[in-house]
Formats: sequence, structure tokens, C-alpha cells
Amino acid sequence: MNTNRFSAVLGIALLGVALSSLHAGESLPLQSVNRANEVIDAALEAHGGATRLAELNSLVQESRFITHATDQSRKPEPPWDRGAQQNFNAIDFERGVFVTRGTGTGGGFEFDFGTIIEGDTAWQIDYRAGTAAPIAEPDFNTASGPFIRVTPALLMKQLQARRQLSHWLGETDIGGRPHDIVTLVMEVGPGLSLYFDRETHMLTRMERVFPPFGQVEYRFGDYEVIDGIAFNRSFRLLVNGDSNIDSTITATEVNADVGSHTRVAQDLQRIPAVTPDDFNLQEIDEGVFLVGGTGTYGLFVEMADHVVAIGGTQGAAQRMAEVRKHVADKPVRYGVLTHHHSDHVPGAADYASEGATIITFREHEQVVRNVLDGAEARLEFVDERMTLTDGSRRVELYDIGPTPHAEHILIAYLPDEGIVFQADHLQQPRTGPLPPAVAATEAFAAALARLDLDYERIVNAHSPRISTADDLQSVLDRQPRKVAGAP
Repeated sequence: MNTNRFSAVLGIALLGVALSSLHAGESLPLQSVNRANEVIDAALEAHGGATRLAELNSLVQESRFITHATDQSRKPEPPWDRGAQQNFNAIDFERGVFVTRGTGTGGGFEFDFGTIIEGDTAWQIDYRAGTAAPIAEPDFNTASGPFIRVTPALLMKQLQARRQLSHWLGETDIGGRPHDIVTLVMEVGPGLSLYFDRETHMLTRMERVFPPFGQVEYRFGDYEVIDGIAFNRSFRLLVNGDSNIDSTITATEVNADVGSHTRVAQDLQRIPAVTPDDFNLQEIDEGVFLVGGTGTYGLFVEMADHVVAIGGTQGAAQRMAEVRKHVADKPVRYGVLTHHHSDHVPGAADYASEGATIITFREHEQVVRNVLDGAEARLEFVDERMTLTDGSRRVELYDIGPTPHAEHILIAYLPDEGIVFQADHLQQPRTGPLPPAVAATEAFAAALARLDLDYERIVNAHSPRISTADDLQSVLDRQPRKVAGAP
């Protein structure tokens, strides 16, 4: 169901409640709460019963899935690229334990990451790099949220504990079957809409809105009963109606001891703690600023009478405002988008409102227009390379595509400063050694050699860390680690 349809269904449903009162004399909010409780009671019973769900304290699951790189493929339109992944998750609510590990490939990457949280002790692990970093401020609810949201039994447990915050939104038809819609407000994250089949009372669908990417839809099916509780054996995730994940749960253990999964392998290199990525500005050269936080960064270059902004990740407006504290009375004249992926184009709207010219590829024009949503903007298109200059300082843009990550993708090169700005092709974690190269990194390094660029520093759209040419070579020379005893 798309967002507009859902809004229409919601409006009609609430109007229907108002016109045909469920219980005479009750207010509309009270009717909504009472109806929600009726739906919740029936759903709890269908999923195993309130007692069994309350006693579901720990869960271990393994799954494998195919990812559809919706708006994250090498090309900006379907068919989307596919990747293969495997996941391990273990949760213990009483002890505040959550362990997850994901391995897979896609988009020119190979990855093997994990998180271990046990109360106030937590680790972020890169098994491929062989590193373990303490998490300075572990958050069980935030870390476990993604697993809970794809596991109906755990969603029911959340609904059971937080039902006082739930409302009945109305009813709708899914596949010819009537469904009730009930809200769930978890400890963290956006509100959820849960869809329960009126006949079976099973959870078949969930939706949430996730700005700026749109609506995320979860579909659950193929239930089986394990220890008296209904667990789904299949799961689908759709983004704005397009398939994103098709998952199969391959193993489920109920109320198992998860203690063995919290051990951090001894042969992992301990590295400095992972701390919150707070918003910050670095002046990495005179008039050259790397600005951002929470994993999204942009490069801003001061020219004689204007500023060039490079990188289109979300939050460009905040970054421009911070730069103005250091570069007074100079407008942003150009906003450069590295590529078409959904996390690298939201800044286009901020650049347009600034009156800046947006620089992209002609092949990506429709993606950018969609982000602009009808707003007026000037677009200029790069054909292999482009130079922006004020007669003194130069910003050179190069298309290094095709790479395993994108058919067309820009890097920015400041020849006088020896700086290269890149997105998604060199992983630069904030602590510890850089991980071994993946296919995207190898393509990036080959492009730098082919272009014969004389550079000293590499900056990243997703990290405040600055790397060197020697760092890149060390990444190319490293081999992935094999860690003993990992879950």
C-alpha cells in the first residue's frame, strides 16, 4: 500500500468510526483505544497466547536473504542489482543481551560485521578486518530494534508491553481478506502500523514511514509453531512498493541460553572505542571544510566569491549553515552530487533552495528531479570530467565509473591541496585500521592511477576520518582476517 492510499484508508476508517460509533457515548479516541485492545487480545492469542509471549525471554535466529538494491544499484532504474546475505541474531530481554552478525556481498562490497551488547558492555566488530571496538554508549533498544521489527513474535511481545500507546486506525483489504490496523510505538524509532488478518488474527504486514526515503513495508508469512509460539519462516521488505529484501529464516531457538554468543574472540584486535559521531566541522586546508556527523559528510570549498558544496547526503542545509559561520557573505553556487543512490541525493533539494546549480549526470536527471519534487533548479551535467574554478583555486570533477558500485560516480579533486573526495569506494571507519579492500576500493584505486592524480589526502562522504595515499595502498595489500570462535 503506498503512502497516499494509506492516508486515504486511514481517513476513511476514522470517519467511519466517527459516523457509526462503536459504543454510543464514547469519544473517538476512546473508541480507537478500545477497539485496539480487542484486536490486540485476539492477536496475542493467535500468536501463542499472552502467557507464552510474556515468557518469551530469549530468541536465537539464523536467516539468509536476497537483497534487491532498490535505488542503490549501479544504474538508477530497475532491474535492481541483487546481493546475497546471511544473518545471525540472539536476544535476551532479561539480561539486556543482543548479538548480531551479518555477512554478505553487494554493491561492490564484501562485509562481515557484528555487534555484541551485554548490559553496559558492548562491542562493534569487523570480522573481515579482525577488529573489535568498544561501544562507548551502548543502546540495547536501538541495536535490537531492526531484529524485533522483522520478527512478528517479538513485535507481539512489544505490543503486549506497550498496548496502552496503541490505537486502532481502521480496516483495509489485503489480497481479498479484511485486516485491522493497529499502531505500535516502540521504545525508539518511528511509529509502526500493524495489519492483522480479521479471520486468523495473524500479523501479515507492517508499515512505517522513514524520511527521506519514503514508506517501508514488512510482509510476514509461512508461519510455524515452535514451543507454542507462532514464528514466520519468510519475510519480505519493500521500499515504496519495490522489493528490497526476501528473507528465509533457517533456524529458530526459543528461550535458549545466549551467553556463549557474547564472547569476543581473543584473536580480534582491540581498537579505540566507537563514540557518537557528533556534528562537526574540520578545516582540512585553508578554505576547505569537511562538515557533517552521524555518518554523512560534505566537502565545502571556498572560492573567491562563492562556495562549492560537494556531496548530496541528507543534512546539506545544516552543513551549509555551519560553513557560513566561517565563510561570510559567499553563496553556495554549485552543489555537486556524487551519484544517484538514495542516500546521496537528498541534498539536491537544499542546494536548489539555496539557488545553487546542481551538478550531476544526465543519466541521473530523473532521480534528481524526483528529489526536487517540482521545485525549480538549474542542473549541469558532467561528461567524463568538469572543472570549477575562480581563476585561482580549482575543483576538478571526474567520472570514475563504471565501478562495481555505480555506472557513473564523481570524485572531486583539489590539485593544489592534494585532496580527493570520494563516496562509498573506500571504507574509512573512525577508529582502528582501515579494512581490507573490496571490489569497489580496487576500482577507485585503479581510477586514481589511470587519471594520474597527485594527491595526499582522501576524504569521505560517510566518515570524518582523513586517509592518505599510503593508507589506500595498505588497504589494497591487506587480506581479510579469519576469526576463530566467531558466532
